[in-house]
Amino acid sequence: MSAVRRYAPWAALALVAVVVAALLTTPRSGEPLHPSNPGPQGAQALYEVLRSQGVDVEVVNGTSEIDPADVGPGTSVLLAHTAYLGPESGPDLLADLAGLDRLVVLVDDPQRDVGAVLGLDLDASSGSGLAVSPDCTDPVVREGDRVVGWDVLLSAGGEDRARTTACYPPGAGHNAGGAREGALLVLEAEQDRPLTVVAGVGPTWTNAQITEEANAALALRTLGASDRLLWVVPQPGDAGLDAASSLWDVLPRNLTAAIWVVAGGVLALALWQGRRLGAVVTEPLPAVVRATETTLSRGRLYHQAHDRQHAARTVQAGARRRLARVLGVPTGTGDPAALVAAVSGASHGDDAQVRRLLVDSDALPDDDSLVHLVREIHDLEEQVRHPVDRSVPTTGPAGGPTPVPRTTPERTP
Repeated sequence: MSAVRRYAPWAALALVAVVVAALLTTPRSGEPLHPSNPGPQGAQALYEVLRSQGVDVEVVNGTSEIDPADVGPGTSVLLAHTAYLGPESGPDLLADLAGLDRLVVLVDDPQRDVGAVLGLDLDASSGSGLAVSPDCTDPVVREGDRVVGWDVLLSAGGEDRARTTACYPPGAGHNAGGAREGALLVLEAEQDRPLTVVAGVGPTWTNAQITEEANAALALRTLGASDRLLWVVPQPGDAGLDAASSLWDVLPRNLTAAIWVVAGGVLALALWQGRRLGAVVTEPLPAVVRATETTLSRGRLYHQAHDRQHAARTVQAGARRRLARVLGVPTGTGDPAALVAAVSGASHGDDAQVRRLLVDSDALPDDDSLVHLVREIHDLEEQVRHPVDRSVPTTGPAGGPTPVPRTTPERTP
């Protein structure tokens, strides 16, 4: 039992280390609509379903990682958001991806000029998120596929209006007068761009809402049209921002002043506490610790650990060592049989009883059993040190037994 208690903290620490290592090495992301984000705003569920449907999904961090020579027929590209796309990056990106089967762009911010970003005549405004029907004819959607949770309403104008199919308008018949407004716009392929789907339905594809209404059906038909899908997560570098040259470039401007203020406060606190505590007192080393203090402290440790077996073995070892010196029995052999025989002869006792006291360490169920064993060992030592001469009458002056002198038991080291 003592061994289990001794190694239990180490086993628990090792288990915690394994769990922490597993968590740290598991690829996770807290970014919205990231395929490795298992949280409510992530898109890990959609990512796994696409893979189970046979779509080869590749996660690409940043549009700069897309190789135009590596994309073409049989490949679709998803831009998970437009937050980091600069005004000059969109048209160049559309031209580089002109050979794609399909480009899907999720608009996440209605306040941004998405038309300028993509080089298209498009406008965006906030959507209601209420359940809406397709109200259009396009292979991407099917009649009755209602979606709920969309947040951006898109509209096409100018030359792009005639080549745009608007799906999921805010109400039935909304586009009857020629308007092209909806939560999803499908733009026909041109010489300088592929078939482009611009959608404000990003929240409907998250783990939290993908199972509502026909959200999953729309996502799978939009992204699963090709055998290969590049899931692009735009990065700050896509906006043309230069990387920071050092850590100080990204830290707050007033951080240095704040550090000096904190350092001054710590120094003042140290001086104040130092005056209160007084001068430092030196103590000569090494310090002398009395043997009795060491013995008592070790005994308290055994008692706190309930390690009666170890305490009993320590007492027995000390008794064997002292009795061997008294009887002149060598102790280097490691076999206590000679010592047991000598002690039995000197105390006129039984070999089995002597062996039980000096060698065997039977189970001690409680502290009283340990105390009783120590007293028996002490009595045995007294009998060996002060043997009673059985040839002399053991009667005292008043006719009682002759008292046997007792000595104070030695402390067990």
